[in-house]
Amino acid sequence: MTFKIISDSSCDLDKKTLDNLDLEIFKINCVDEEGQDLSEDMSNKEIYKKMREGFFFKTSQITFYEYLKKFEEFAEEGTDIICLTLSSGLSGTYQNSWMAKKEIEEKYDIRVEIVDSLAASVGFGQITYFAGLAAKNGATYDEVLDLLKFLVEKTRHIFTVYDLKYLYEGGRVSRTKAKISNVLNILPILEVDEEGRIYLSEIVRGKNKSYKKMMEMMDEKTSSDGSDRVFPVYADDIKVIDPLIKKLEDRGYDKFLSLEVGHTIAAHVGPDIFGLAYLSENIPEKFKKYLD
Repeated sequence: MTFKIISDSSCDLDKKTLDNLDLEIFKINCVDEEGQDLSEDMSNKEIYKKMREGFFFKTSQITFYEYLKKFEEFAEEGTDIICLTLSSGLSGTYQNSWMAKKEIEEKYDIRVEIVDSLAASVGFGQITYFAGLAAKNGATYDEVLDLLKFLVEKTRHIFTVYDLKYLYEGGRVSRTKAKISNVLNILPILEVDEEGRIYLSEIVRGKNKSYKKMMEMMDEKTSSDGSDRVFPVYADDIKVIDPLIKKLEDRGYDKFLSLEVGHTIAAHVGPDIFGLAYLSENIPEKFKKYLD
């Protein structure tokens, strides 16, 4: 590979996968109310536990200077860069990386492309995974960019949370809706729009109905030659996605990469979450030789 793909920890791919794909990853910190970074010493499960005890956390975005320093490391080696960012609809990291790109291109004769994933967590993970796999298997710089254009356009997310208080704290739902939903066991079905922002798509009562609704929504938004791989996501209870995988298998899906949601997204939506990412259209044939 004569170029480097850079992503960040909000893609929620595990260390083994990241190492296998030789991806460079920025870490997004999880900080408490005093600004102390907890992600160095605490696992995701420990952070989830703290959240259930009433703690609220925030995430710190990757700064312009962090991007600049990392880009310079590769620029000095003459290595071209493709940098994938968390959705610009959720974070300012895209803008920060773009400013760093401009400065690098003024000083070094390398290519730097910034790709706004318009995605988060499992959707961002899906995009990062396929791009990294293609590069590892011999795709050129321009082929990876071409693939990324397709992935960003066709990636879809569906997920739900059990407790809306975190969405309330983030200003995404009203206090009244949060309280009523929790009392009546109403679960919001959330999606990510074309500008990369989380929005409330549907409402169902009870977990069982949420599985069914997710499948219906996926069926509606997937073409006849739709995604042949699905990326389920969960927090600290992997069993919660078992019914989802069963329904997917009943529909003929047999390729899954399950991800544990990290603290970056959990800080905004809470520790009780499950869902999936998929492609609304199947990957074009010209890329498949790099993705087997």
